[in-house]
This record gives sequence, C-alpha cells and structure tokens, in this order.
Amino acid sequence: MSRAYRRMLPLISEALAFELPDIHDALNRGESLIIDGTDVPVRKHKPAIRTHYSGKKRKHCVNVQVLTTISGRLMLLAEPVPGSHHDRKAITESGLEELLAGTLYLGDLGYQGTDAMIPYKKGQRPGTGELIEHDKAFNDQLAKIRWAVEQGISHLKNWKIMAEIYRGVFHELPSVIQTIGRLEFFRLRSLGTRL
Repeated sequence: MSRAYRRMLPLISEALAFELPDIHDALNRGESLIIDGTDVPVRKHKPAIRTHYSGKKRKHCVNVQVLTTISGRLMLLAEPVPGSHHDRKAITESGLEELLAGTLYLGDLGYQGTDAMIPYKKGQRPGTGELIEHDKAFNDQLAKIRWAVEQGISHLKNWKIMAEIYRGVFHELPSVIQTIGRLEFFRLRSLGTRL
C-alpha cells in the first residue's frame, strides 16, 4: 500500500491542481475570511520530539492553519508548523499574517496581537473584571460567524489521515495535507456545494 500511495499522491495532487480556489481573488473581492488552527497527530520522531509536542493537546502533532470564507468555503490550508507552536506563532511562520495584512479576517483569542478580529476577554475593560453587555453580544455574534471555520475543519477531520496519527514519512506530510485539501475542494465541488 505504501508504494502505491507514494506513486499516486503526486498524480492526485497534480490532477486536482485546478480545484484550488484563488485566495488573491477572494481578498480582492473584499471577502471576509475566518482563520483557525487544527492539529494533525504525528508519531514521535527523534529529530523533533520536543518541537512537535503540544502541551495543550498533550500529544505530538503539527499545527495547520485553515482559512475559510464566512460561508464555510475552504480557501487555504497553510504549511504545517510544529505542534508546540501556538496559533499566533503559526500564522506568522506559515506566511498567512503577511498575506492577510490589511484585510478583514476573524479569529479566536489565539490570534491576539494580529490584525484578526477576535472576541473580547474578561479583564480587558479598565476598572472591571467582567465583560459589559455590548462585549458579550459582540462575542456571541462572532461565535455565530466562526462556526464556518469549525465546520471546514470538521470536514477535513473526516479524512482518516488528518484525524489519526500520521505514520508515514514525515517530510511528505505537507504534501499529504495539501492533497487532502485539494480532495476536499473537489468533494465539495462535486456535491454541488455552493459555499
């Protein structure tokens, strides 16, 4: 299976190259985007045993930044970064922060310090430790919009290779992730999903 998979991966990726949405077109149209990070579990391997361990998830993984439209259309899967890197560091290392500079995009509190529109958190208002009603309403509305990126991630996690521990050759993982992204674009398009 491993040899067949290695031969097929480049062919599938090349055949599906036309399926990728153009992120630059979406940005030029002023489309609002949502970003979030997801983890792809990996096996322990000596060269990067510490950098791929996520203390938050308590497992070895890589962090993949996922970008969707507010309607839930998957737009981009960034190159994976080590699992020990927080979303804030991952967006910078993957080059997405530079790509999204000057555009409107939504994120969670993991993107504090970027241009992302993020929820208010307790203690942010001087003199009180609690959120005022306006802040709570804003957070509720933001959460209702952010479902789209969570749905995009859940579609990716339906692919077994993205949800379970990746046991293949580690340096091939980025191309595997990009191929899964292209297959997901193709799947949604073939279903006639107009997102």
